[in-house]
Amino acid sequence: MSAVGTPARMRASMFRRSLREHPGPVVAAIVGLLTAAWLIRYGVYGDRHTLSILAGTWVLGWIVLPLMLGGGRGRVRPSHLRLEPVGSVAAAAGLLLASAVGIGPLVSLVALTALPVHAARYGARGVAIAALGALLLWLTGLIGSAVALEAIGHAAGPVGAVLTGVFTGTVMGVLGSVWAVASWITSLLAGAPDHIVRWLPWFPGSWPLSAVAGPSVRGFAMIAGLLGIVVGFALAYLLLVRRALVAGTTWRPRRSPASSVPAPAVGVPVARAAGDSVGSVARGRGLSGGWWGPGPVWAVAGRELRTWVRHPLRVQYLAFAVVYGSLLAGLPMIAGADLLVPWAGVLTALWAAAMSAGLVGLDGTALWMPFTSPGGERAEVRGRALAWLLLVSPIAVLLTVAGILLAPDVDPLPALAVLPAVLGAGATVPVWVSLLRVRPVPDPRHPTSADNPTDIISVLVASAAGLVAAALPMALIIWGPDGLRPLAPAVGAAAGAGMWFAGAWLADDRLATRSAEVLTAAGQRTRPPETVIPLTWDADWYRANRATAWALILLMAGWIPVVPQGLMVLVFDIGGGWIVASHVSGTARTGVAVAMVALGGALLLTGLVLWGRRPRPTA
Repeated sequence: MSAVGTPARMRASMFRRSLREHPGPVVAAIVGLLTAAWLIRYGVYGDRHTLSILAGTWVLGWIVLPLMLGGGRGRVRPSHLRLEPVGSVAAAAGLLLASAVGIGPLVSLVALTALPVHAARYGARGVAIAALGALLLWLTGLIGSAVALEAIGHAAGPVGAVLTGVFTGTVMGVLGSVWAVASWITSLLAGAPDHIVRWLPWFPGSWPLSAVAGPSVRGFAMIAGLLGIVVGFALAYLLLVRRALVAGTTWRPRRSPASSVPAPAVGVPVARAAGDSVGSVARGRGLSGGWWGPGPVWAVAGRELRTWVRHPLRVQYLAFAVVYGSLLAGLPMIAGADLLVPWAGVLTALWAAAMSAGLVGLDGTALWMPFTSPGGERAEVRGRALAWLLLVSPIAVLLTVAGILLAPDVDPLPALAVLPAVLGAGATVPVWVSLLRVRPVPDPRHPTSADNPTDIISVLVASAAGLVAAALPMALIIWGPDGLRPLAPAVGAAAGAGMWFAGAWLADDRLATRSAEVLTAAGQRTRPPETVIPLTWDADWYRANRATAWALILLMAGWIPVVPQGLMVLVFDIGGGWIVASHVSGTARTGVAVAMVALGGALLLTGLVLWGRRPRPTA
């Protein structure tokens, strides 16, 4: 029993320390308890089917959200017990007991009491069955979250990377389209539609209340099904813990010695990609390009394409971009708005560029290889850009065509005109940004989903490049003569080509003139200390970090006039009481929207300048 209780005591000590040092857990507890209280109140008078959906969604969020919010950082992991004389079963039980210590499990347990509260109308038997079902749902969330964090959050394989990218992209897409989902949620609270009720028997979140309201035999089968899910998760977690204790890793495919080279070599074409032997390079995948095509640029492009398929973080970022862009464009259809559907490809390309704005940080000291061959810098930049274009362009085009077919009443010309501009900017500008702001990862050979080589500034600059390139074709469509509107795709292609060459020129100059600085930054195992931002008001910190404080304010507020007040008015002609341009008409409306875009751009640019001048803490 002491071995089982040790992880829980470790977790309790860590939890108490975090409560003393940071107010964040207390704020999260208050918000969570208020939400749980609302769910319990809804259980008193609300619809049974809707309550089942809300309870199941709560458990699903418990499993998914820690993957996006870094919930594994304060946990007791199997690797912490690797040197302890403890068996796999005792270790798994102790780790699950430790996972139950915290705000999330406590708040979830309180929230799920809404099920027996609702079942009180069926008598004492209904309360007992619903309470048992709620407990099994709670165990499903507890053990499922532990399995997700160990098998997915720390996975190095492509499957874990794809699942993590899909989970985070789904959550971010729903949050980004909350204005469209809100109306659907409001109608759902009044009562679940019949077409949704028909599918609820396949949804485990509905089984506790269905077991209460249905026949006894069916109820017993549903409770047994929940118990089977809990046992299945428990066995999966036991296998993960045993693997971590015995093999020294949570979930990483075994590799042969020949394939265990360091992380993707990101040099010139003579560099080896991860998994390539020296012989394979000598057989034609080197400077000559081999079957990838003639020349060093195609050789680098071939290496980069293999790296995109095999590197877990790149796979995760690509999956995130596809899911996030598709949901941002598709979820508004729930509210009857299909204006964004043809823009699915554009949004995906834009986010793929933003997520590629820090890939040099994953390369470590392998970055020295471009400097050893004449013209290696130029081949490296263009090979990376070409690989990104070959990878993202088919996905973006496919999503654009699918969006046009799904929304035939929406004019496809703006999306078709903007797509080549965004693709051209997204191919080279992120390479320059990645060289400009190198953020190394602790271990490039074994990265995890917690190793994020990008930061908010890199994402903003890479995204802004696509928006700037898209401004030319959109200006022609909005303000140009009607006879010239069919030329907008050609203008977009020209804007994309111009942004391609501009980004390539900047990246060439950076890699050629600051090669030693870039290599030193990429080879560091620890990042330089970041400016610590307090979660509460601190007058002393504000006086000492005015530039940092104002930079954060401007970077957050600058997007409000750019997107909703400006671009959404110019592109989609939206209106509303809080939209300033809605209070005028005609050319004045357009002028106000343009002025809002200019104001937001100025705020963002000022924020970037102030952020670059912030005081840097010493190591």
